[in-house]
Amino acid sequence: MHESPSSEDGNDLIFVRSLNLKATTGVDSWGRERPQPILLTIWLKNSIALAGSTDHLPYSINYGTVTKAITARVENDTFNSLEHLAGDVARTALGPDINAGWVRVVVEKPRALLRADAAGIAITRRKNGDGEVLAEGSDRVFVKNLRLVTIIGVNPWEREEKQAVVINLTMHKENNPGRPAEAIEGGNFDPHYDFHSVAKRVTEHVEASDYKTVEAFVTAIAKEACIGCGISKITVRVEKPSALTFAEGPGVEITRERSFFALEEAAMGVEGKHDVFIALGSNIGDRFKAIKDAVAEVEERGIKVKRTSNLYQSAPMYYLDQPTFLNGVIQAETTLSPDDLLKTLKDIESLLGRSKSIENGPRSIDLDILLYDNLVHETPHLTIPHLKMLEREFVLRPLCDISPNKPHPLTSTAFKHHLNAIPPPPPSTPPLSTFAFLSPHLPPLDRLNPHRKTYIMAVLNLTPDSFSDGGLLTHDNIVSTAQELIAAGADILDIGGCSTRPCATQVGLEEELARVIPAIKSLREAGIKTAISVDTYRAAVARAAISAGADLINDVTAATSDKDMFKTVADLAVPICLMHMRGTPSTMDSLASYPAGVIPTIISELSERVRAAEEAGVRRWNILLDPGLGFAKNMHQNLELLRGLAELTGGIGLPWVVGPSRKRFVGRVTGVRVAKERTWGTAGAVAACVAGGADVVRVHDVAEMKEVVDMAGAIWRQ
Repeated sequence: MHESPSSEDGNDLIFVRSLNLKATTGVDSWGRERPQPILLTIWLKNSIALAGSTDHLPYSINYGTVTKAITARVENDTFNSLEHLAGDVARTALGPDINAGWVRVVVEKPRALLRADAAGIAITRRKNGDGEVLAEGSDRVFVKNLRLVTIIGVNPWEREEKQAVVINLTMHKENNPGRPAEAIEGGNFDPHYDFHSVAKRVTEHVEASDYKTVEAFVTAIAKEACIGCGISKITVRVEKPSALTFAEGPGVEITRERSFFALEEAAMGVEGKHDVFIALGSNIGDRFKAIKDAVAEVEERGIKVKRTSNLYQSAPMYYLDQPTFLNGVIQAETTLSPDDLLKTLKDIESLLGRSKSIENGPRSIDLDILLYDNLVHETPHLTIPHLKMLEREFVLRPLCDISPNKPHPLTSTAFKHHLNAIPPPPPSTPPLSTFAFLSPHLPPLDRLNPHRKTYIMAVLNLTPDSFSDGGLLTHDNIVSTAQELIAAGADILDIGGCSTRPCATQVGLEEELARVIPAIKSLREAGIKTAISVDTYRAAVARAAISAGADLINDVTAATSDKDMFKTVADLAVPICLMHMRGTPSTMDSLASYPAGVIPTIISELSERVRAAEEAGVRRWNILLDPGLGFAKNMHQNLELLRGLAELTGGIGLPWVVGPSRKRFVGRVTGVRVAKERTWGTAGAVAACVAGGADVVRVHDVAEMKEVVDMAGAIWRQ
């Protein structure tokens, strides 16, 4: 369970393997403090080139000297734990008598546990230039070949009698790079990594368990160690020696971190509060309104909605002669019992007009309890986990939007694996599609559809200082300009009253309101029904714009500039586009550093903004993302972003808006200094956006870019 070092990295190795010693290191398998046998293996990195060519021993480390020094150290002292002993051995090897620069120490206690071959620890230490001893990598506490019996298997004969299983555990205790090793000395042992308590808990769980698959069994052991014992990371290997006649035994090995089970741990840790997942469905009337009203009503009943999934359209199952469903899942927190929660959900269904028809038939709203903590519950009226959830893609896919790594309480297998195991639908069944509702005037976005249309968002800047069209648009010509853009192919009108070009001076709230709100009202009063987006980072402007007739909010700061933005969006229940940006227009150029890479960093930083939005009550189905071309990114980073756009748009399952139009990097690549003359360069970037999976492109030259989008769509999406 511990890897031996190798000379393949260019370092010669000197080692002593399985040195038999007698040491007092805590208690034996019966809980008594007395000397016990240990096996000690030590590896030293040291060049043997000179000794190898001269055959002169002083040019190397004498393993006899190593053995004598370590034997004297171990057998003449008392240690509080194996960790304490291993640390002292390492320090001896790095000390002046042996003078190694790097050492790995493995200590095994053959009689540490009654039903295991051994338990032990493996550590790595090195010296820095000042002679200080530092920890390297992770310390590993292990249990070798823990032999237990349990019911496990899918075949009937495997479930008649308990069979032997062999379990190996490796607990990884991570060290900060360059951490001084003083904490190891003197017996400062982390009680979470006491192999006695971990083995005891695992034994109790295994001997009371009943699993069909080794995969579920091994995951459950990892969960017991991580949540029950506080282990941060563990490797679990399970073998079934009796499973195959002509093999020593099949098995499964996994490594899991405690964060893998974070949602379960959080739910278990709040006394009186329960973590529940509820499925939502509707296929009659205004399905989107029914879903929104149901979630609002759930919160009205004191059930706190923590996260929502994307929305999906699915063909009916079981009873096929009915309309297409709209489905989603919410994660919520409640103090209600399972039966009281069921009653509350049925009351909400009745309030919203559901009338019972045929089984699995049409319904205005359907609310089903999928999961309640890790409870397994069955009554004549309620079964938890939901009996049919594992056969339904329209349940598993939205559930995986929220909690892909959460294991099913009965199978202990992550839901993302159950989703992948669902067989594809027959060719006659329409595939699942997403449903991102931006405006009543625009068909919903479906990011799962490879043949989807790319929407065109037209830029309408009511600012005198915008980088390419400042001062061209006024209240007098906005209606005629908008009509021209719509005729040219615009699907969304993006109206802004505050420039965000680099180094732009930010106008005050009243000035921005005076520019934007009358313009939106003029468009609606003129009978223009096209979707309208308001380009603002101020919550007050966003609220006023929606009231004036706008449909969605486009915040280039991803709600980092105004702390009230997310609450405002949650209250208004409208879509918001969150753009990746750092700093302000005045400082963003100095913040273009991405040591981990542009694409991974954008995914990470935008994911944090999505989480913040969800925590504030913004529904996931109301979130769009923008990678922020030109914002806190230099020319090379913008090009890298466009090259890797498919990875980005596939990295977070939400619709993407991309705005390359007339940007500085386009001018630098093409040599065109005047922004409004960068049409051809913009065309190339827009084509890359379509190829990379953009759902919306934000542009100035609508007629020209409409042709580019149509051509790019014909190449990459038809």
